[in-house]
Amino acid sequence: MLTDFFAGLRRRFGPLPPLEPLDALTEDPLVIEGLQRAYRHFAEGVRELRAKKGEVGVAANPHLKAIGGFPVLRELGRGGMGAVYLAENPQQQKVVIKVPFSEFGTAPQYVELFFREFQALATVRHENIVRVFRYGRDETHGVFYYVAEFVDGVTVKDFVDAWPDRRFTAAEAATVSLGVLRAIRFLRSRNVTHRDLKPGNIMFDQDGWVKLIDFGSAKIAGEHSELTNAGVMMGTFDYLAPEAGRKGAEKTVGAERDLYALGIIHYRLLKGRLPTEFGSGQEAAVAFARFSDARGRPLKDLGGVDRLSKHLLTALTERDPSKRLVDFDEIEARLAQIIKVDTAQRR
Repeated sequence: MLTDFFAGLRRRFGPLPPLEPLDALTEDPLVIEGLQRAYRHFAEGVRELRAKKGEVGVAANPHLKAIGGFPVLRELGRGGMGAVYLAENPQQQKVVIKVPFSEFGTAPQYVELFFREFQALATVRHENIVRVFRYGRDETHGVFYYVAEFVDGVTVKDFVDAWPDRRFTAAEAATVSLGVLRAIRFLRSRNVTHRDLKPGNIMFDQDGWVKLIDFGSAKIAGEHSELTNAGVMMGTFDYLAPEAGRKGAEKTVGAERDLYALGIIHYRLLKGRLPTEFGSGQEAAVAFARFSDARGRPLKDLGGVDRLSKHLLTALTERDPSKRLVDFDEIEARLAQIIKVDTAQRR
């Protein structure tokens, strides 16, 4: 079936050049040049954005002096379930502390979700994944918390939103996707699926390096979570694979789901917009349910996208997960090939 699928792609977009071995591509001078050029561009953008924004975050509640013994410096942000703070460890190094909101702090299902995020990250040591150091309960404030690495940079979402009229080159988009892919691949080796990949959960550090953050929706293979068994849909509709909206989908979560999201992220970087915008709330849930049951291709507009990227995007976002490209070696090789070709064309 996959052979027929890729034959269809060749008929639709034209034949692909032969794919070189992955080892040869990763050591190719053009690929290295393209990666370095992209990192420099991202690093320049990070510095510019940080200079405009000034000090990170906002002033924290003056009554919140410390969490778990870590002095709180600033509030970095708030999500649907909790807040993230900039703090200092005993060595006076900056760290991040994440805590759930007080109304969620002791509810069993949210404590489970919070602990899952820590569990997914606790043993991870990878250059493209944020590190976590400690998990505990602050008795003064009555909340659980965990301490993580502070990434001094900006999210890919902030980077994209800062220059809405600028499109990523094929090599730049492939560089971002390559970093995310390597993170996904490492997570899969630990039986973890992220389940909420999106630009807001990916950061550029000061060197332009890609870091994957926020694992609150992660699923560990073999776990029997009450949240999963109850059919709670994990992820953000705009980046969620179609099969996630089908009955029993949460029981069969694998790399296919993360790789679909990667395809949507890559598309957004190249096109400057999402292929379908669902938003959030009940109306978004209804719209996503219709999308899940539809039969058309998720990516309808590929105008202006280079041929190699078209092939890859279509293969990653195939509606049928059994036909989706999930071979990590091949995806990495195709991303490297995109970087090589685009860099050569821009010389």
